[in-house]
Amino acid sequence: MIKKFVVAALLGLLVDSASGQLVFTYGNKQVDKVDFLRAFNKNPGTAGDRKKALKEYLDLYINFKLKVQAAYDAKLQDDATQQYELENFKKQIAENIINDEAKVKDLANEAFQRSQKDIHLAQVFVEVAPKADTVEAFKKIQAAYKALKEGKDFVKVSEEFSSDAATRQSGGDLGFVTVFTLPYEFENVAYRLKAMDYSAPFKSKLGYHIFKNTGERKGLGRRKVAQILITYPPGATDTEKTAAKRKADSVYTLLQNGAGFEELVRTVSNDVSTVNNNGQLSEFGVGEYSTFFEDAAFALTKPNDISRPFQTNYGYHILKLLDAKPVSADINDPESSSVLRDKILQDQRLTTARKMLVDKRQSLIKYKPAIYNQAELWRYTDSILEGKKVSAIKAINDKTLLFSFAKQNIRVADWEKFVKAIRANPNTELGSKNYKDLMKEYVSITGAEYYRNHLEDYSGEYKQQVQEFKEANLLFGIMDKNVWSKASVDSAGLQAYYNEHKNKYQWAPSAEALIITVATETLAKELQQKLKQNTAGWKTLTENYGSQVVADSGRYELSQLPAVEKTIFTEGLATAPLKNAADGTFTFNYIIKVYSQPAPRSFEDSRGMIISDYQQVLEERWIAALKKKYPVKVNQAVFNALK
Repeated sequence: MIKKFVVAALLGLLVDSASGQLVFTYGNKQVDKVDFLRAFNKNPGTAGDRKKALKEYLDLYINFKLKVQAAYDAKLQDDATQQYELENFKKQIAENIINDEAKVKDLANEAFQRSQKDIHLAQVFVEVAPKADTVEAFKKIQAAYKALKEGKDFVKVSEEFSSDAATRQSGGDLGFVTVFTLPYEFENVAYRLKAMDYSAPFKSKLGYHIFKNTGERKGLGRRKVAQILITYPPGATDTEKTAAKRKADSVYTLLQNGAGFEELVRTVSNDVSTVNNNGQLSEFGVGEYSTFFEDAAFALTKPNDISRPFQTNYGYHILKLLDAKPVSADINDPESSSVLRDKILQDQRLTTARKMLVDKRQSLIKYKPAIYNQAELWRYTDSILEGKKVSAIKAINDKTLLFSFAKQNIRVADWEKFVKAIRANPNTELGSKNYKDLMKEYVSITGAEYYRNHLEDYSGEYKQQVQEFKEANLLFGIMDKNVWSKASVDSAGLQAYYNEHKNKYQWAPSAEALIITVATETLAKELQQKLKQNTAGWKTLTENYGSQVVADSGRYELSQLPAVEKTIFTEGLATAPLKNAADGTFTFNYIIKVYSQPAPRSFEDSRGMIISDYQQVLEERWIAALKKKYPVKVNQAVFNALK
């Protein structure tokens, strides 16, 4: 008996403790301290007097919860539009949270640090063809590495061991590179090297590489230029090249003597891709063009500076600097941070980081491989792809389990769809993989999809944001149904409300007026003169100016008219044009008639205000009905403790 009494007492204490954290209940629903404070602290109007703010917010939050419950009662959560908008939000927020888990901020900080310097990079490159044997290539890169360790010159080693003709010809020189110039795996190797150091051999999907940092400089940023290009044909003779050079020199002389760059683009440039755009090229950074082109572009420092003619494989170029964007030196600068984040969201480094996360999450999502005969699965897959009968392969069928996650089984039929999609696009990176490697990718891809689709099981933040969006959307839907639209269409109710509250709807001193916005101040003054001559024809008059003039008429309270302070409004007055800061247009009023004394508003004149007031009445009645349906009880002790 004693033991039973102690257990019962403990349970009672636990219940009392739990119920002691409730701020309020409505019907059989509960809101605890944690949920209430989370909502309160997100409210922008909580600064200042905390006690007063909490009291005001409690009433608002109770009403919010009652309205959302009414939405559930009306089954708005099953509405197709509600579900569509919720799914879109879930996809968006899932991507944001997964990107944050992939440490986008850390990747942005890394990219910022790397952007501060450019690296002059060289390489030894031994190519490996897709599906080719790598043994000979591996031996060759190791021999090159050995030669470097013995002190042999890097350029000579690249010329001797590189398999690519262009790499041999340049002595491996890749020019200057910066962040985002190279694939992320190459960038990582390059930025870990100190000046004049070279890397150990490493393998990419292209082959084997050794990189060398041959020098560094402060990051040059980005440039936007226009060009005049004088081309010569492929395999041009020396005579043809000389003629192109003379023409380029002549054009440069014309520019020095004041000729217009854009005009010469149209008349002499051979670059068909830019000739109709004043020669403008897209903005670019280090490592995107040839060394000769970049040297000329980055040598220009002031907008409108023009380069001397220089030669590339395309012909002779003359560049005009349009904009020079230096590398940001402030990691907290909003504009540069936004640009870096956008680049990272589109870059391979994010894909790499997210893929690493998938591997780490396998235990979290309870990945479990099944037991099956791989060789038989590969045979079965071949047969399916070739359209052959598969009855001879008894150990494998479409329902055979390959692996599973916490709430999902992946079977052979799922694998077939994946492989067919990959084989339909053989030129992709996955298209060249064998079944064994492709299965590893499939596990990774499906694991990422599973995690994204079940994110509410693993992220409290995601679950909370989704719930908040869902309830906010339900609130909007139920308010529109029970208050906003209902008030607008209830003509009898609006008229009755107006009849009961006529004294509430009064005109302050007012005027019948035209409010006119025009493109320029000169046009404003021109229009004012014409209005004085023909006020009645204002509509036709203003329409003749097309989009340069926007006009509206009506009765307005004098305080609503856009005019300078202390304007004395009289009939026939055209007020001084006021410049609109947003778009540089000008607005003035033309006064037709002035009502200097307050006067009652008609129903039509008051309609907007009546609807707003009537909505408030409907909402109050609705809330009162909801409180009867779901009685509200506030735990005053807990609420007072919050203050």
